[in-house]
Order: sequence, then C-alpha cells, then structure tokens
Amino acid sequence: MAWDKAFDRVFAPRSIAVLGASSKGKPGGVNMFIDGLKDMRYKGRIYPINDHADEIGGYKCYPSLAAVPEVPDLVIVGVNASRAEQALEECIAKGARNIHMFTAGFSETGEEEGAELAERLRGIAARGRLNIIGPNCMGIYSPRGRISPWGQLPAKVGPIAFITQSGALGYEFTHLLPDHGLFMSKVISYGNGYVMDCTDFLEYLETDPDTKYIAMYLEGVRDGKKLLEMVKRISPKKPVVILKGGVTSDGARAVASHTGSLAGEGAAWDAFFAQSGAIKVDSIDEMVDVLQALVRLPPCTGRGVGIIGGAGGNSVVAADVCARSGLAVPAISEATQSEMRSFIQVAGTSVQNPMDIGMQIRSPEDFLRVFQLLADDPRIDIILAVVNVFPRRMGARILSKMMLDSLLDYWRKSPHWKPLCISIRNPAEKVEAERYRLALTKLFLQEGIPVFKNVERAGRALYQYTGYYRRLAETPPLAM
Repeated sequence: MAWDKAFDRVFAPRSIAVLGASSKGKPGGVNMFIDGLKDMRYKGRIYPINDHADEIGGYKCYPSLAAVPEVPDLVIVGVNASRAEQALEECIAKGARNIHMFTAGFSETGEEEGAELAERLRGIAARGRLNIIGPNCMGIYSPRGRISPWGQLPAKVGPIAFITQSGALGYEFTHLLPDHGLFMSKVISYGNGYVMDCTDFLEYLETDPDTKYIAMYLEGVRDGKKLLEMVKRISPKKPVVILKGGVTSDGARAVASHTGSLAGEGAAWDAFFAQSGAIKVDSIDEMVDVLQALVRLPPCTGRGVGIIGGAGGNSVVAADVCARSGLAVPAISEATQSEMRSFIQVAGTSVQNPMDIGMQIRSPEDFLRVFQLLADDPRIDIILAVVNVFPRRMGARILSKMMLDSLLDYWRKSPHWKPLCISIRNPAEKVEAERYRLALTKLFLQEGIPVFKNVERAGRALYQYTGYYRRLAETPPLAM
C-alpha cells in the first residue's frame, strides 16, 4: 500500500483509545499497554473502553469508542478474535484510521476459520482505509512519543529503528540495545502483517530524519520483489541489518504457527542478501554487535586486524577466530616490529600479530606507543584489543588498567587513526570479575568504543561491518 501520511501520528499520538481494556487487569492482557504508557509518562490522553467499569488504571472509562470525545490518533484493539470485525467497524464509524491490533487467533492458528476471518479483516480495512499494525503483535515503541508496549524504556531518541514480526524479539532488542549504550528512533512489532507489511514501514523509515540505521526481523514477506528493490535503494544511505527467521525446515514450520507466514526457501534468501546489500545476521546478539560497529566506527573496507592483549594461547585462538570470520591477521611490517623492539624486551613477548607484550610493558605511555605504531602500519586496518579481567590477581589488574588507560588516550587524542574495538572477557566467570567487566564495558561504551563479550562476536561483527562498506565501494550509485 502507498504510505498514508495520517499514519505518521502513530509515533507521537495525542490520544489513544484502548478497546478491550479490562477492569480485572489480567496479566498479559491489553491493560499492559495502559501500564506501558504510564511507565513512559505519556503526555497525551488515554481512553479505556469498557462498558462495565467507571475507571481503569486511573483513567475514566467510556462505554464505546463512539462515546470518546475525540477521534483518537491511535486505537489499540485487544478484544477477542470473535469481536475483531465489530471493533474495526467501530473504528470506521468513529473516523479512527490508525489501528494497532493486539488481538490474535487468525491464520496463525492453522484453522480454516482463522484464515477466513483474516480475509474478512483485510476487506474491512480496505473499505475503511484503515492503517492496521498486526494483528497478533505488540505495536509501537516510540521514545519521542513516549509510548511503549514493554513497560518503561528509554525516552532518549537514537538513530536505530527496528521492524519486527516478533514481539518477543522486539522486547529483547529494546532491552539489549540500551545496555550497549545505543538508542532507538522507533520499534514496530507488526505480527501477521495483514494490512501493513515490512515494506510499508521501510517506506516510512527511508525518509525518517531520526532513523540512520534499520534493523529487521522477518518471518515471511508478501512482496519479495518489492522488498528487494527497497532495500537496494535504502541500504547505501541507511544500513539495513536483517535477521531472517524460518530459513530451515524446522524454522519454517515454527514461523507458520507463529504469524501464519510463508517463510520462503533458504536459497531464495541467500540470493536476496547477495543482491540487496542488506547485512545478514543470525541472532539478536549479532544484530546488536553489528550495529555497535556501524554506529561507532568510521567507514572501513580493510579487513587486516591487529590483535593486542591476549596472552599465549589466547592470542593464537583470537587469530584463528578472526580468520574463520573472514578477517585477516597479517604480519606487521619489519619496520613496525623494529620500532617496538626498541622499547619492549624480546624475552617473553611477541611483537608479531597477534601481539603478546603485556608483561614487558612498564608504563601507559609504552602501551599508547604500541597502539600508535599499529595504527601507522599499512597492513593493519582495525585494532582489536583483547582484555581478560582477573580482579583478584592484582598484577594482571594493574596491567589491564595500564592498557585500558592507553586505549582511552588513543581514542580521545587520535580520531584520525584506525578503528578500535575491545573484547572484554571474564574467563573464570567469577562474580567479582563480572562486576569489573561490566564496569569497564560501561566506561568504554560511554566513550563510544565498541565492546564485545568475546573475540568470536567481535570477529563476526567486524566482518559484517567491513563487508557493508566494501559492497558500498564496489557498487555503482543508482541512477537518479
């Protein structure tokens, strides 16, 4: 469908009506959306609809949508599926066109009755020119509009939007991203997508000034050709990161029972990613890691990684992990090695790549000099610092602090040098060490430096991040 400008109001609604609000406040019911609005300190007007209650959640109830004193910018529908048609007819009569259908029980049930009801809903929506998100979905999280289906979330507006068919993954994403110091412009959980599909939301986000990066979780798509054309057009301007569910036979069966979608064959999606320029990820964790790199690091097409900090076997494993991810761990130049040997003792160290030099570094200034030399080496494109936290081993902790202080100096004083990211591990998984790891992670994230939980995640994210810019450099611009 062509984008309807009336739907823009959904992201900052002045008024919201809730059909199906319950005086019993059943857990998991539509009342959670009222609670979410309260938690977010929503500034608009809320109209619970219930003809058997005077008030719900501290808000005056109305017996019907017709009795509400204005046309709501958004109607949240949480009635039973058997009453869904009636609810949409009430919206048409009121002149309310923006609908979030929380109601479930349609084609995802696998029953013929549910599929027939779905078709009737589409017909009603077309007749009333209704903009329906859903059904069977959690709807909208908008920091600017202060609306959330998942309770209290940050009101800070960030550059990342998320389009998802899964409410559960929407919940996970909206809680993981702030933990990594990243924030969202909008999240749209659209479930079955009977009326508005992912391409409709992409059309909006393409020109949304708040959105610089687009993440998507897809199960099925109504118009694959349109999606391909849109992502090809959008991805050079705004990176598009996609997690596709249902690429295996077991996953496809799960998709059918979740949103009633046809998942599509894995080979077709492989072709889609090859042609579209979208970044393919295999988990929400990987999606967050890739977004960290895209948001925080400057454009980079090179895949030569300089690894520093891992001792002994850890360095070897880190090199293997990066190589398996598609990155290179090149030998640094003889000139760089020679310069490092001038202030680092040879015994017990390696000034090759990866670099095992920790026990011979005597000052933060020496660490900083190592980072500078790595950054100047023509074979190195990215620096990956591997930090293992051992807070009870004071020698190791002091060494780590020297290294971390130097990393901050490098980042703050030398923005023209090469991209830097950090893997901070708690190898022994001790509680005290985990507190230290989390504190260090927060410190570096506040500085804008990507931090990964392990080298495997760092390697995968860096491969995807550099791959995006490589494709961009190799792809001729689209004719205007």
